[in-house]
Amino acid sequence: MSSAYPGVVMAKTCSDGEKTSLCLLKNPVFLFTNTDRSVKLLAPGLSAARRDYLRDNVRHLLSARG
Repeated sequence: MSSAYPGVVMAKTCSDGEKTSLCLLKNPVFLFTNTDRSVKLLAPGLSAARRDYLRDNVRHLLSARG
């Protein structure tokens, strides 16, 4: 998605607050020359050991609750 104002984002300080624009660039007149999308990096997820640890502990906690 391109913007008329590169580097500017809209933000709220709280969920019911007003939107404020913020410039993320040090030099607001900077023009992006490379508009190609970067390659998406896939998250590898949890390691098998961590997945097993969580599975066993969650199962233990659920069985303790009845």
